[in-house]
Amino acid sequence: MPRSALALPRAAALVLTVCAAGVLATTVLPPSAAALVSDLTQAGAAAAAAAATARYALRARGRRLRVAWGLLSGACLSWFAGQSWWLLLAARGEAPFPSLADVGFLGFCLLSVPALALHPAGGGRTGRWQRVLDAVMTSGAVGLVSWQTALGAVLRDDTGHDVAARLLLAAYPVSDVLLVVMAVLLITRTPGNRSALNLVALGVTALAVADSAFAYLAATSAYDGGTADAGWTAGFALLAVAGLCRPPRPTVQDDATPRPAGRSGTAASLLPYVPVTVALTTDLGLTFTGGAPTPGETVVVAVVMAALMGRQYMTVRENVRLADDLAAREAQLRHLAFHDSLTGLANRALFLDRLDHALALHARDLRPVAVVFLDLDDFKEVNDTHGHAAGDDLLVQVAGRLTGAVRGGDTVARLGGDEFAVLLEDGGDPQEAAGRLAGAVREPFPVAGRLRAVGASTGVVGLAPEDPPVGADELMARADAAMYAAKRGGGNRVVQDGAVTR
Repeated sequence: MPRSALALPRAAALVLTVCAAGVLATTVLPPSAAALVSDLTQAGAAAAAAAATARYALRARGRRLRVAWGLLSGACLSWFAGQSWWLLLAARGEAPFPSLADVGFLGFCLLSVPALALHPAGGGRTGRWQRVLDAVMTSGAVGLVSWQTALGAVLRDDTGHDVAARLLLAAYPVSDVLLVVMAVLLITRTPGNRSALNLVALGVTALAVADSAFAYLAATSAYDGGTADAGWTAGFALLAVAGLCRPPRPTVQDDATPRPAGRSGTAASLLPYVPVTVALTTDLGLTFTGGAPTPGETVVVAVVMAALMGRQYMTVRENVRLADDLAAREAQLRHLAFHDSLTGLANRALFLDRLDHALALHARDLRPVAVVFLDLDDFKEVNDTHGHAAGDDLLVQVAGRLTGAVRGGDTVARLGGDEFAVLLEDGGDPQEAAGRLAGAVREPFPVAGRLRAVGASTGVVGLAPEDPPVGADELMARADAAMYAAKRGGGNRVVQDGAVTR
């Protein structure tokens, strides 16, 4: 978590210090005093968490965020009320189970589950299906671990608890499974900065583990309070620090609008696999130690593995889609880098690159090469009379005609403004090709609703196989000089090495 994420670092340090001191005190005090200090520390941590999350709710931007953090504050307050009632009973020397305190404890789950569900999630159809598979996978894995530990011990309880006590003890691990699943989904589905939400997920998970540990110890008659309750203190301390973080800045998106699919990062995307790994490791460990999985456990493992494979398939498919999108964008960028944005023809950079290659083949293999320059004669008048939009339309039409007048292996380029160039390779008469190009431009063009004759001044220079090699700059300069000679001669003509052809 970045240092700047905490709005009140001193308050956060104070909460953590007091909670840590309370937990450490239980390790050195006599059992009765340690139990009292533990209970008071838990109540204090819950109260701090309720106040801090309420503060966050008041400062949050967006209705859903305010409601989510308000519910989380209410959940902490519910647990604080239950702990306060337990302290009152303890002061009277009573320790009934179940009691009204358990209503407050279970109320934490009833309020925190919708609080976690209300946080905005990354949208998109793929994101929704991934969350469904994550939910199935995580639920099965966490449920399997709970069954092999706390829930199984509670349902096999033979210590004499009545039906109400056994049902209540079972309610704790069941609600804990739901809390852990929601905590995992909270991290994997939420885009953007998750500093506060990471703390919330850790805090809720610590509380769920503490609840399940209590249920297991109570079912086996081994619960004695004290250090066993440190998970509750740690969980609420983390929630308090989360509430002291700065809320995210508002965006132009309404908080009810689905967000784009989140790029949660590698750690967050791998989080659902953690409970799956724990569950499968636990199951294999029991098998190797002589235990045999029940039919129900086998079914759950099969469901988890099916969800895991489905999740992997969707991940691979999404990665392929992203790779295809990236390749398409790279191709588009390459095209924009070497092509004229208006006409789609090659630009100067691509033309020079191909000319260099053609000249290299001329020098090595004695292949002929020629360059034709064309400059429109009356383009400025079209722009001045009909506007730039009409001028752009004329340039696009000229590009189409020039492309239709050359062979497939030749290169037509727009060098800028109303100047075009054509690279002729693999033989042919350059003079004849230049005349064909000039003739294509002489035909009138439809401009602003009427036909308009434009014409072009054309210069051509060619290298026959027996000609000595020259550089691209020299060949371009000679073609450009021929084109300007045609323009000085009145335009609408072709000039090649001093020879003029109408």
